Amino acid sequence: MIELFIATPLGTESVAKEELIRLGCKNLKVENGRIFVSAELEDIPKLNINLRTPNRIFAILNKFKAQTFDELFDGVYSYSWHEILPKDAKILVTGRTEKSKLFSIRACQSITKKAIVEKLKSKYNVNLLEETGQLFKIEIAMINDWAYLLFDTTGDSLHKRGYRKLVSKAPLKENIAATLILLAKWQEDKEVFWDPFCGCGTIAIEAAMIARNIAPGINRTFLAEENGFISPQEWKKSRLEAIERIDYQKKFEVLSSDIDESMVHIARANAKEIGVDKDIRFFRADARKIKKPSEKGIIVTNPPYGERIDDMDIFELYRDFGRCLKTFDNWRFFVLSAYDKIEKAFGRKADKNRKLYNGKIKTYLYFYFTL
Repeated sequence: MIELFIATPLGTESVAKEELIRLGCKNLKVENGRIFVSAELEDIPKLNINLRTPNRIFAILNKFKAQTFDELFDGVYSYSWHEILPKDAKILVTGRTEKSKLFSIRACQSITKKAIVEKLKSKYNVNLLEETGQLFKIEIAMINDWAYLLFDTTGDSLHKRGYRKLVSKAPLKENIAATLILLAKWQEDKEVFWDPFCGCGTIAIEAAMIARNIAPGINRTFLAEENGFISPQEWKKSRLEAIERIDYQKKFEVLSSDIDESMVHIARANAKEIGVDKDIRFFRADARKIKKPSEKGIIVTNPPYGERIDDMDIFELYRDFGRCLKTFDNWRFFVLSAYDKIEKAFGRKADKNRKLYNGKIKTYLYFYFTL
């Protein structure tokens, strides 16, 4: 049994917790931006391949109190690095600090790397580590004066599914798009799903993947796979299990539209990369003039906002979009935006809102159960 540190975007922790529970995880501890969970080593491939909303999965190698750089060095040096890092390992140390006396990320990274190198030089009886082999990423996380030595099993962030070959000017991260859909609790058998500001198609693609039960990491590789930390057999087993869970028979309707014809083509091409292009109807449409296509439905969308798109009358855009949605009786609306006048533009306070971070941009998801 090992303990994992699941890094999540701020605001998505509860959604990630629900995902982990569905995947059979127990003994979860949720904090801001992270979830601690007990697991077996073979759970690491399953979680990397199947989790939709987190950023990264770390294995916790060690945890110790460190309020001085000497304590940090000694704590890192005490770990048996030679048991997981080969002689030629290429070592990259990342870092984070939170409410700790050792607040300099760069200094903590430097000391951690030095301690690892010195320990390996001693164990392998060499004067120099050439670091010409496979990449291993170690993160030093200083949290409340506790040092966590974290082994990065993911590599490129989990939001990088691999299907988005073409992007718009300001794309929404894939794991944030998945978070919106899971928070909206889309009823695939009863509601049409529509993103009328589709951009490169991320929200609609993630919706189709969720409806089909296509694992987000099914077509990519992970760092603990490439460097051999977890055996190839475990990765193969988890991928085959994910493939077997895909539901090819399910019926649902997803619409994806944008006023820019070129973005519609990009969205369609991205959907084709993951195999859901036939599950989504792509078309050009002005979101301010759309018509209700069915009795019940849900709109989940991420319209332009000032931090991302310049030279546009944002208030007018939101006002006209809100007026249009008033004709959508029996529909629900979920709008992600950093624009702080959205409720005024819509002419009504949201039924609920939730703060989410798209990268470093603070946004809010506005829940409208009717307009």
